[in-house]
Amino acid sequence: MNKVIYSLGASVFSKLIILLINIISFRYILPDEYGFIALVLALTATIGAVSNMGASVAVNSFVAKNKNTNLSKLYVKYNYILSTFLSLFLSTLIFFLSVDRQGSIVDLGVYLFLLLFTLFSAYNSISEAVLNGMKGFDKIFKNNLINFFIFLPVSIFFIYQFSVLGVFLSLILYRFSLFVFNFYSAKKILSIQATKISKADLSIIKSSFRNLTFPVIFSGILVAPVIGFSFKLMSSQQDGYENLAYFNIIYQMYLVAVFIPNALNGYLISKFSSENGEKDFSKIAKYNIGFSIIVAVMLFLFKDLYFYIIDSKNDVIINNFYIMLLTIIFFSVNAIFASLWPSVNRAWFGMWMNLIWAVTLLSVTYILSSQNVAESLAWAFLASYLVLTIIQFLFYKGVSNEKI
Repeated sequence: MNKVIYSLGASVFSKLIILLINIISFRYILPDEYGFIALVLALTATIGAVSNMGASVAVNSFVAKNKNTNLSKLYVKYNYILSTFLSLFLSTLIFFLSVDRQGSIVDLGVYLFLLLFTLFSAYNSISEAVLNGMKGFDKIFKNNLINFFIFLPVSIFFIYQFSVLGVFLSLILYRFSLFVFNFYSAKKILSIQATKISKADLSIIKSSFRNLTFPVIFSGILVAPVIGFSFKLMSSQQDGYENLAYFNIIYQMYLVAVFIPNALNGYLISKFSSENGEKDFSKIAKYNIGFSIIVAVMLFLFKDLYFYIIDSKNDVIINNFYIMLLTIIFFSVNAIFASLWPSVNRAWFGMWMNLIWAVTLLSVTYILSSQNVAESLAWAFLASYLVLTIIQFLFYKGVSNEKI
């Protein structure tokens, strides 16, 4: 039980600091400016979906199976290298494809933010994956807790003093600090250093990259452009940046609300991989979904308090809020499936699910944005997770009698 509590706690503080930075920004910065910040943050999520997911999910599962061995050390090292190149390449690509450049120092600042934020996020995800795989859940929790209390006052000061620039500085410094803390903890558990490798070990590593890392990376590639491009579509409609601001302040709350399925992913992948825990899938899924329903109900009961905190309550914000409450539940269903597939050698099926999610999200956003529906993104997220829930449930029922 302590392991679950530590996983949940780490995710709470990690997501909560980002939410608080967004709330402070929303209150101190004009809606159009905050909408621009929301777009840039969506672009970082675009890159992170590839460089973070591809490495962290694979490293967690691999380390859980191989423990503190040369194989694990080398596999982690190669994932750091891979994430470096992916972050650099994708930051450059997304910047030129999605950012409206003005030929000024602002462009350079946005590019540097995209690169540094995603690079530190990728490194931190790998470090956390090592700790998850080695059952170091308490260390992740402590590191997130310390950084939360450090950067809450720092962020308030930066945003108050430097406005939009302060938001970007706060986020970069937070990610860098969290990476340093988790990397140090991971290095103590699993030393990250070059070692000699045999042909047999190299063959195992290649097989793992082929069957685990690359499928998850390709899943990220299918997902990644969608988030940024969907936000871009939203920003292009009438009053786009303003509507994007009203969605993002609810979206950030949603990211905190799904901390239970999100946080449990690391724990569940480790459990499924190392203990044949897929036998307990149905029971774990019920608990996960039950938690998410409780979270959604609590948010509904305290919605007026959240509107008071963000100091805004209009029809668009209220509609986004209710739609995203339903999305929380369907996200939870998909989170448990996402933990299962890589752990039972069905990572490629997870990739196809991400493709369906991506197509649905982008299509619904495009259709509704073209009609200037202010809640386009909220409806798109709900529709995409609903579709995935139906497909994955039917697939699981079909293979549940097999040895998965």
